[in-house]
Amino acid sequence: MSAPHQTDQSITGVLERIIYFNEDSAYCIAELRTPEGKTPVTILGQLPGVQCGETLRLNGEWTRHPQHGDQFKFARFKSQLPASVHGIRKYLGSGLIHGIGKSYAKKIVDYFGADTLRVISEDSGRLHEVPGIGKQRAKSIKLAWDEQRAVRDVMMFLQTYGVTPAQCVRLVKKYGNGAKRILQDEPYRLAEDIERIGFKTADKIALNLGFPTNSKERIEAGILHTMRQLEDDGHTLGTAEMILEQATRLLNLEPGLVQQYITALNRAERLFKVNAVDSAGQSLGPGYQLPKTAGAEKRIAEALAQISQTKSILPSIKVDAAIDWAEQRTGFEMASLQRTALQNTLRSKVSAITGGPGTGKTTILRAVVDILRAKKVRIALASPTGRAAQRLAEASGAPASTIHRLLKFDAASRSFLHNADEPLPCDFLILDETSMLDTRLAAHLFDAVPSGAHLLLVGDADQLPSVGAGNILGDLLTAPPAKVTRLDTIYRQGKESGIVTTAHAILHGETHPGMTFRSLRELDPEKDFTFIEAEDPEQCVLAIKYLAREYIPKTHGIDPIKDLQIMSPMHRGKGGITLLNAELQEVLNSKDQAESRMRSDPDYAAARQTHFREKTRKPLPAELEYGSTTFRIGDKVIQNRNNYDKNVFNGDTGIIRAIAPDRSGLTVDFGETQVEYTKGEMANVHLAYAISIHKSQGSEYPVVVIPLLKQHFLLLQRNLVYTGITRAKSKVYLVGSLDAYAMAIKNNEQQVRRTHLQARLRKACGDQADAASS
Repeated sequence: MSAPHQTDQSITGVLERIIYFNEDSAYCIAELRTPEGKTPVTILGQLPGVQCGETLRLNGEWTRHPQHGDQFKFARFKSQLPASVHGIRKYLGSGLIHGIGKSYAKKIVDYFGADTLRVISEDSGRLHEVPGIGKQRAKSIKLAWDEQRAVRDVMMFLQTYGVTPAQCVRLVKKYGNGAKRILQDEPYRLAEDIERIGFKTADKIALNLGFPTNSKERIEAGILHTMRQLEDDGHTLGTAEMILEQATRLLNLEPGLVQQYITALNRAERLFKVNAVDSAGQSLGPGYQLPKTAGAEKRIAEALAQISQTKSILPSIKVDAAIDWAEQRTGFEMASLQRTALQNTLRSKVSAITGGPGTGKTTILRAVVDILRAKKVRIALASPTGRAAQRLAEASGAPASTIHRLLKFDAASRSFLHNADEPLPCDFLILDETSMLDTRLAAHLFDAVPSGAHLLLVGDADQLPSVGAGNILGDLLTAPPAKVTRLDTIYRQGKESGIVTTAHAILHGETHPGMTFRSLRELDPEKDFTFIEAEDPEQCVLAIKYLAREYIPKTHGIDPIKDLQIMSPMHRGKGGITLLNAELQEVLNSKDQAESRMRSDPDYAAARQTHFREKTRKPLPAELEYGSTTFRIGDKVIQNRNNYDKNVFNGDTGIIRAIAPDRSGLTVDFGETQVEYTKGEMANVHLAYAISIHKSQGSEYPVVVIPLLKQHFLLLQRNLVYTGITRAKSKVYLVGSLDAYAMAIKNNEQQVRRTHLQARLRKACGDQADAASS
């Protein structure tokens, strides 16, 4: 069919076939059968919430593709449900309604004809008249139809506001059939209730619906959004001045009006007012917290005060003799500060040990566990992430778990089984990587510690703070009741390690004098810390690809997918995480490599039998398109948000083991568990050949590669580089600009996290002395 090439054209036809559909953007390539056309027309554009069989009216322009010929590129569309028997059969047979496939679609349409859709919508009880459809199936078809209709209505309503189909599905799951009414009457609820729909999207919808800029709903939503933004930046508290300034700028209204609603939200207990103080106890004036966050800090302070003031349930331990015994057992004589750390740990109800790499934390942990086991003490060991828990188990010689698994999250009640009323069955809890612990999770954990038990917190205060809001380790090191030991001496093998000595040099703002500077042609495999100069992003990416594909696997004998981790300060741009993941996937796991892995690796053969219930001998597909990402069998991926239903958490990494036969989902092996994702659940799964340094916290990798470029200057900080290089067990390669490295080391201006926990701890612990530092 030849078409005139001019703008502002319109065509009408039945949607015959969807060739490509992007779940996030709703961008679609499809075929439309027009009344006058003998062959379908190829159409391109955004088509949220439509199915094959619907009649579409499209407005746009004709274009010509050099390979595929004439295509209609549309900007706007209108849709109506199919009226013809052919269209209805195609519509129902598209898989749109759970319980109706092509076979049942044919039976239903053959029975009811052009009246089919009215029967399903208004008289669904008649469906069981169709041979093979019982009352239960008829009921489930009706429920699925109503849900799909609600999704469709919402999608059509929101298609001009930039809300993605995936977000629309979440709206309907949250609000049910009332989704459209809530959108029209309470649009600002979206920013609070629905993941990844922020204030700006909700505000755009509300203003288009006629809500005034000074409406109560808008101002309150803007203030609460400001509070959530502060929490996203790590704060648990905002000063009144900070909140007023940011909310006023966001809403573009007079400060006096905004202040009235801040006061009103406080009266309604939707904001909690406190006297803000800094880390030295100096007043910063009034401040505000969100109620859940204020409650979490209060629970932390009360729990720690209760633990510290309750008599120990440990058996009698002659501490100095026990330490001598631990030294004899290991054949290792501890330094004075290490002995002090052990004494503080065994004698104090709440204690903390902090120090950098090579300062002896592992030695102390092993001794604590050995002594407590000899005394038949019930020990629990935990870390915030799976990788950190694995490291803790290896370091201590005792089983360890993640905090979530220790507390046993119950999906049915959406809560932890262990809490203040059902404490953990332990006498001594050791928590490692405490710098990663955020306020909300800390509240759940400390609530569940028996008041007679001991609590030991271990962490590196110089690392990046937690991803979630709060500064738990920093606050506990400077306020009661913890007895604190700060380790600052490098012992034995640490003195010989370029990684360890460079890390400590970084903390002092120094460029390590023993750092090895190399080009790719003169790498020294014996060195554990190497800086490879690459001034521009293109050189940097090429160097990283060479290291990952050739040098590191051949020289160090490791699997570059499992044992190598690239960590970048930035997500976007050249040298950023997104581009690096795409480049590294092509060199480490191309489509051909993924298909070869499927044929030869028994792990993937097992996945084929176990997952997606595939009963044919047809091989599973090797890749799946999701948005702008192609996922392949064998890819390393990371979970970017807690998913309690699936028991996987922010920062967990795994390997893709299987892709569904119809490419509707995939299976990821996280080590302890294998998790199936449908396409609708994949928004928080990302490639992990390259990750952020924040996401690496608590993990340790045999080999680490970190790009450092001048383009990263906004994020280059001393603690960022320090955290990155201390994630390496054996080898570190920094690739990039020496000037960028120097910028990072000189920049020690970390953002101060505003919290109210120190003040709460001092109040809850009464007359107890401030944390004693050794």
